Amino acid sequence: QGFPATSKTTTSTSTTANGAGMVVLGMATRVAAQPQRALLDRRANAGGRSRVGARTVCNAQRVEEKDRMESSVRWAGETDVLSKIVNAAISNAVLYEGIMKPMARRTLIKTAEKNGVQWRDDASKLEATEEVYSLYNKLRDPTVKYPDYYLQPFHAYTEGNLCWQAAFEAESATYSMALRVWPDEGMKWEGAQDRLRASYVGCITAHIKDHNLPSPKRIVDAGCSVGISTRAVHAAFPEAEMTGLDLSPNMLAVATYRDADEASCPQKMPGDHASLRQRRRWVHGKAEATGFEDDSMDLFSLSFVIHECPQQATRDIIAEAARVLKPGGVFVMTDNNPQSSVIQNLPPALATLMKSTEPHSDEYYTLDVEQALRDAGFTDVHSEASDPRHRTVLGTRS
Repeated sequence: QGFPATSKTTTSTSTTANGAGMVVLGMATRVAAQPQRALLDRRANAGGRSRVGARTVCNAQRVEEKDRMESSVRWAGETDVLSKIVNAAISNAVLYEGIMKPMARRTLIKTAEKNGVQWRDDASKLEATEEVYSLYNKLRDPTVKYPDYYLQPFHAYTEGNLCWQAAFEAESATYSMALRVWPDEGMKWEGAQDRLRASYVGCITAHIKDHNLPSPKRIVDAGCSVGISTRAVHAAFPEAEMTGLDLSPNMLAVATYRDADEASCPQKMPGDHASLRQRRRWVHGKAEATGFEDDSMDLFSLSFVIHECPQQATRDIIAEAARVLKPGGVFVMTDNNPQSSVIQNLPPALATLMKSTEPHSDEYYTLDVEQALRDAGFTDVHSEASDPRHRTVLGTRS
């Protein structure tokens, strides 16, 4: 239990696929190493070819520009050789279904359970809870039309987020993700999760304070999943009315169940209490077409959402945020930071596994989110490195 079905292959096909997979990862590793060696050579020799005056400055500028170009995420996009190798591997059905998907899941679950996250036990408990299925029927809006990008496999689930397995495992996956942010600090998963959420909330409160904005009274957490981010943001603004919005009724059913039965939560959110839950609702809907009234929200939050969206969907979500936010309202998102040295220097094998479960990864890493916000009319746009792996991007609705 806890693993999706993978495509059935014969022994010979499976052996061939495993061999091919190792070849692909080996090629990726060699390709990744080439520019790093070249970069070191350039830095060592740049000054030697031109010793004085403007020629020295010009050479230094060229090296600096090449360094900057090579500081991007090399395994994302359509032009880099390493990215092409990774994408080719992912597009191979035998490699993806037979190796990458199960390998990615095994890596996630092994890491989580090694660090005290009860991944399979917690999923089993939710699966055995009848109330969750009743809540699904109450929350599901049959008029919601799912965009094509949402119907693709995500996170090694064939049905993406529209399945019970994804919903039952979402909490554990989230707890495990936080542990990867501070791998060398000996933190337990509870402390890592609290720290992750506190860093995000801290960016929001700092933006509000720095720009003399009022405390938000109406908040939407779009793409809320099972509600972990929703509860964290709501605890920071306890007087606000909070809406958790998501396209997956399965996820929303788990979120609602956790609100109704606080004792069932694997982790208690600091500051979350019964009075907040009375001012919190869960809505089945799309972030790019919320159905909310114009100028009706004070804060529009997206936590680890847009890496799962193609660029046009992200632009549509930003446009929707501009529509529903009041003047002076705040847009905020957090996700992987393309400028993080941790993200930039992911080992090719790990980058391949990660991309194999994130179909829109390339589009996320090549989108200028800050510029997209400015294009939609937001002001005071800025990005903060909220932790070693993630960034928080904020803007004010003009």
